[in-house]
Parts: sequence; C-alpha cells; structure tokens
Amino acid sequence: MPTIAQHIEEIRNIDVGNHTIDKIRKRNWDALNYPEKDALHRAIFTTDEITLSRAEVKAETDVKTKIMKVLMWGYQTPSGRPPKATFENIANHLTELEAIFSRIQNQNLNAAQKRDTFANLQTVRGLGPGGIATNSKLFYFFNVSFEGKKCLILDSVVASKLNLFDDFAGTEWKAVPKCYSSYLNRMDELAEIHHVSSEQLEKFLFTYQA
Repeated sequence: MPTIAQHIEEIRNIDVGNHTIDKIRKRNWDALNYPEKDALHRAIFTTDEITLSRAEVKAETDVKTKIMKVLMWGYQTPSGRPPKATFENIANHLTELEAIFSRIQNQNLNAAQKRDTFANLQTVRGLGPGGIATNSKLFYFFNVSFEGKKCLILDSVVASKLNLFDDFAGTEWKAVPKCYSSYLNRMDELAEIHHVSSEQLEKFLFTYQA
C-alpha cells in the first residue's frame, strides 16, 4: 500500500483554503422549508448559482449563515444522500444549533465537554449517533478541537482513502463517531512527523486517486 511519505511534496503544496465547491444553486436549496430560509438565502445567494471555498465558509461570522454554508459546501445540493428531509430537519433547528456552536467555536473541548456536545447534537435528526460526516464538517469549520487535536472532516470519501494507506493500517476506517478520535490523533501525529498541517492531509486524502 502507498504511504503518506511518498506524497509529501504534493501535500505540502496544497492550498486548503482554496478548496472550492461550485454549482451551488439557489433553486435547489429553496426546496427546503424552514423559518429563516428567505433571509438566509438572500444573504448567501448573491447570484442564482454560487461557489464557496473553505476560506469563505470559515470567514463567515453569523453562526446560522455559517451552518447553512457548511451544508452547502459539504453537499452542494440538499438531495440524494443524505435525503432532503435530513437537511430540512437540520435547518429547522438552527436556533438550537446556533447556541451549541456559539459556545464551542474556537474552543478546545475536554473529554466531558466533547461528550456533552455529541449528546446535544443527537437531539437533531441528521446529527445523531449513526454518522460523523456532517458533525465533523461543522466542527471543522467552527474551528473546534478535541483534547488538543484540531477537528477535521471525516466523511465516507476520506474514510475510504484511509483504508488505502499503510499509515492508517490496523483499523477498519468508517465515517462513524467511534473512529473519530483515533482519526484526529493519527492525523495530528502524521502532520507533526511530516511538517504539514492536518488540514492538508485531510484535503489530500479527499482528492487522492489510487
């Protein structure tokens, strides 16, 4: 199997902030029904079709707007997998999510705080115990750390790439909560060993083609 070391020069040159998702169409997101849709979509969609980069999502200061931008960057359209009902349910809990992410953004959570955060998120269907993909995107863009380890995105694409590299051997990686802490720890270790950022490693894994 390949190793991270074999790709390290490529990883060092990755501009994470410029990772851009295009063709985010207003008409697709207008299909959702939630109380603040009109105001938020006016703020987000300056044209009928937009692009969002990681840097742009990170720079958003309004918490509710940022949550919706994370969903748009992460999934492009609110249909397929997860289904529309999941996005709609998340959007209908923006006030609750605003309270959670206002409290934890830019924070380093200890073990107890981490457990409490997951427990609070589990009350929102779509952010429950079954997966980590959407939660990890929110943690990442709100600059949260778990016990000193910077939160990174762990979705099914990244998880599948972990299973291709010797550096991650010994674990069957999946986009599930029980893998998340081990993933953050290993990514932090590799970032230190190779003098790159853990974000660069995650972006490399996301786009890696075997």
